[in-house]
Amino acid sequence: MTRAGFQTPANTALAKASAAQAASTLISQSARCTLAVKALVALTGMDEVRLQQQLQLARGKLAEPLAIHVAAVPAEALAQRPDIFVAAYDVIANSADITQLQAQRYPKISFSGKISAMHMEIAATPQGGTVWSIGPLAVTLPLFDGGLRTANVSAARARYDEASMIYAGKLRNAVREVEEALINLRSMEQRRIEVQKAVEGFNTAFNAKEALYKVGLANLLELEDTRRTTVQAQNILLDLQREHIAAWISLYRALGGGWEAASTDTVFKQAPR
Repeated sequence: MTRAGFQTPANTALAKASAAQAASTLISQSARCTLAVKALVALTGMDEVRLQQQLQLARGKLAEPLAIHVAAVPAEALAQRPDIFVAAYDVIANSADITQLQAQRYPKISFSGKISAMHMEIAATPQGGTVWSIGPLAVTLPLFDGGLRTANVSAARARYDEASMIYAGKLRNAVREVEEALINLRSMEQRRIEVQKAVEGFNTAFNAKEALYKVGLANLLELEDTRRTTVQAQNILLDLQREHIAAWISLYRALGGGWEAASTDTVFKQAPR
């Protein structure tokens, strides 16, 4: 049509550029779908052919998160995270070690041997300056150990400090992950409203342009340019829906999982939109 003089070279170049851009988007989307399928195969352990067949049954459908708005998360919800749970018990265990080793520093008197009317017997006793022999008895006073028990307590305190620092670090990381997930969710909700308005506006513009094209008041290039813009807006909305789902999954993981949809009222403090 350009050679015949019905279209300018600029319009032809624009049409070719639009077609190339659409082809690039299609290739990118296809690659993302293939990578997602590979990830599902690795996650589920299913045969890829069987998985593809199951995906075909729900083709074009995205999971829809619950339509709730999360304003805040109770701090105690973090206690169910496996890393926080393990780190907390490490702190408790090391604290108990300090108490146990500290108790071993105090004097504890024990007797060994036998007393009878006819003979005396002293039980075998360890050497090291902590045993007193008094007649038939051996009295053990664990007082002189060269500082061994004190060193054990110091080592236990060091392990306790290390466990406490690890716990604090994991707790800070957990709080950061929850905060990021909540921020992302709030951003998704706000952006989705605006993107939905944009999609509706572009759809209206495309329908109007298509009506003009049918009566000869608009050319094909104008129609296709409007169609391209509309498709781009729809792709942005789909990407936003995927990000919204990913944000919910991130929040679920940040809270350690383990709760069901029926119990979300007890986990989240919901606020009206």
